[in-house]
Amino acid sequence: MATKKSPPGMNMAGCMPVPDMGGVSLVMAPQLKMMEALISQNIEVLDFLKARFERDQEMVGRLADEADPLKAMGLWGEFWQRTASDYATEMSKLATSMTSIAERAVRTATEEGEAIAKATSGK
Repeated sequence: MATKKSPPGMNMAGCMPVPDMGGVSLVMAPQLKMMEALISQNIEVLDFLKARFERDQEMVGRLADEADPLKAMGLWGEFWQRTASDYATEMSKLATSMTSIAERAVRTATEEGEAIAKATSGK
């Protein structure tokens, strides 16, 4: 028995138009923007951790070289002050970045909805 076939791109499951490749590109563009933002944020965090671990490693060497216990305690105190400051600064950057990503997520959802509507309407 022969089945009726719709022309390519005509409909999906008999009820929704299938977007053409241009439509798919419109839908994917907002997702790619979100992915870029998340990857940039991950790079920032990894850069911070690399620098932080290098400072930690340097501190271990300085403590090992210090013979005077009072100076060692001073180094230790400075280390923890700097560490707390570094993490506070990084958390502030991360919070700002997350706010930006959340705003982008809202824009992305809106853009995706518009792109899907445009792609499925054929206009």
